[in-house]
Amino acid sequence: MIEAYTNTREYVRDFLSLLALRLHREVTLTRQLRSAGADEAFLGLFLSEAEVDDILAGLHGVTSPHDGHIVNLEAEITALDAHIRERLAHTKSLLRVQRLGALFALSPPALEAVLLLLAPEVDNRFGRVYAYLQDDVSRRWLSPGLALRLLPGAAPDDPAARALFGVGSPLVSAGLVHVSDAGEGLPAPLLDRPLKLDDRIAEYLLENDGLDPQLTGIASLEVAEHTLDALPLEQVLRAQVANLLALWRTPSAPAAYFWGPEGSGKAATVLALARALRRPLVTIDARALAVQPSNRLATLVQAAVREARLRNAVLHFRHVDALNEQGQAEIAKSLEPHVVLSACALWTLPNLTDAPVVVHFPVPDYALRERLWQAHLDGQTASDPRLPADLAGRFRLTPGQIAQAKQTAQHRAWLREGSPALPNRDDLFEGCRQQSNPALAQLAVKVVSPYAWDDLVLPDAQMAQLRAIESQVRHAHIVYTQWGFEAKLALGKGLNALFSGPSGTGKTMAAGILAQSLGLDIYKIDLSGVVSKYIGETEKNLSRIFEEASAANVILFFDEADALFGKRSEVKDAHDRYANIEISYLLQKMEEYAGVSILATNLSQNLDEAFTRRMQFVVDFPFPNAADRERIWRGMFPAAAPRGDDIDFPFLATQFDLAGGNIKNCVLAAAFLAAEDGGVIAMAHLVQGVAREMNKLGRPLQRADFGEYFGAARRRYG
Repeated sequence: MIEAYTNTREYVRDFLSLLALRLHREVTLTRQLRSAGADEAFLGLFLSEAEVDDILAGLHGVTSPHDGHIVNLEAEITALDAHIRERLAHTKSLLRVQRLGALFALSPPALEAVLLLLAPEVDNRFGRVYAYLQDDVSRRWLSPGLALRLLPGAAPDDPAARALFGVGSPLVSAGLVHVSDAGEGLPAPLLDRPLKLDDRIAEYLLENDGLDPQLTGIASLEVAEHTLDALPLEQVLRAQVANLLALWRTPSAPAAYFWGPEGSGKAATVLALARALRRPLVTIDARALAVQPSNRLATLVQAAVREARLRNAVLHFRHVDALNEQGQAEIAKSLEPHVVLSACALWTLPNLTDAPVVVHFPVPDYALRERLWQAHLDGQTASDPRLPADLAGRFRLTPGQIAQAKQTAQHRAWLREGSPALPNRDDLFEGCRQQSNPALAQLAVKVVSPYAWDDLVLPDAQMAQLRAIESQVRHAHIVYTQWGFEAKLALGKGLNALFSGPSGTGKTMAAGILAQSLGLDIYKIDLSGVVSKYIGETEKNLSRIFEEASAANVILFFDEADALFGKRSEVKDAHDRYANIEISYLLQKMEEYAGVSILATNLSQNLDEAFTRRMQFVVDFPFPNAADRERIWRGMFPAAAPRGDDIDFPFLATQFDLAGGNIKNCVLAAAFLAAEDGGVIAMAHLVQGVAREMNKLGRPLQRADFGEYFGAARRRYG
């Protein structure tokens, strides 16, 4: 009874026995063709015929017929070949050899050539026989010439047979077989070139399922934990993914391109798609590809595609935006069914006959963010039921970033109170901030404010405006999302405010207090790094800032904004034209930005009117009056600072017209003077600090200003 093959190794063992018989026949024919006077000592470069006989006998158990009875070998070859074919006919499932042929469209001779190359990978005695047949003991590899001698019906001058090892053959183009030159100098004839079966193909045929060694550190095998239904996707995106899955179940399954910010669910969706198709997933990190030598890129991409085919897997190239133009071109060649490219940005793909399906993974909307926070904070919001809504409204985070923010907050709580602790509001806001701005620090300066609302001294009208700004940011999700105003606005969903007033009146302080109250970071734009004398560079710098800020959930603070947002002028030369284009570009970016931006200027009259029209709030910071100055003087002293009883705050406020920033400098100078004296901060120290500040401002010291303290002011300052 004929038994079916239960695995590929059984078939390989039978084929190797058949190959041994064929080699035996070839050895016998070779000996018959040699002249009787040949010196046996040099045949095969010292590989004697007796040794070859022993090898062949060991390979298939038949003694070499020295008397030339080739007919006996032919009969055994025919019988074993028929036996193998019968066993294959009874085998219901495809063996790996057959599957390899189907995957790469290999002809029967090409597939048999693969098995000829597999033989020395399994048993190095085959390599010694190959060397003997090629009259060179060092050539223990198969060459096209020897392969054509061993393949039934092949001939060295047959174009179809020679094409098996040409550059365009499936064996070579798919990287299954490597063809190299025989040595230095001129290229060897095709028939003499060494052939090598790719290591991964050899292991595949022997049913070793390890990843291709070439892909170590680049590729990974992944298994999905979640189904598509369990993924946190918006309804529109969920429908698109479901339609893609339906396409993938058809014969004309397209490739796909997923783009969106980090953590938006691209990788999880690819995993879930592979699970839905009951296929494994091979993931290639294109960032690791990007650091490979350029001459290796094509080989590695080819190896990745081949690995996915061998495993019947979905292939995912992640972070393809890390590749240069050459790398992207190589990746584009890999597009075939069930291949996914993913990146943060929309990639301008080369002109392709079969373009991939493009799917955008945006930052989830407010409703989904709130549901995600509720899920992550399950059981932790009893004392603060508005927390999920506040986090969702304040920070536009992706699902992955939300999970990371929660983990960061949990770690902060553990470090503070031990492992049973749960994160509080401050921990969660800090976790969100850490997820929000990884790259913006390279373009702007983060401002850390120690102040609170009580530290800010302004008239009631201005304080009311600042509180209104805070309220609008807090409730933006209600107005835009829950009440539907977002659908009525194409642009202008952010908040733009203008703070104008003399230097030192509290503009930067107010911006920092707003950020701290809202739980957001604030970044001060460094104009020296933005404005460029080169045409177009300023726009590029600003584009990067607004792009990073859009994903960073921060407040942008443009100090001395009149230097950047100046008035457009009449065009008199090319410089004026480009300057006006620059300002128009800034207007556009301000409208597009969905976050909070604050412009501060000492000279509001220098700002372009178009900017002023786009401000939801314009807050004028007046020079403080005497009553406000007294509040500022008193508020500058920390509780721990030693303060003398002789300080005359009404006198300081009335006599010296100083802004809050100047008063801060006076108090700080007085504190250092007092520290040097080893005592407490007294009135003498304060008037000396005032004298120093007034000199810096170009104001002379006058007895009328200092009155009875004039002597004390001059004593140290002079």
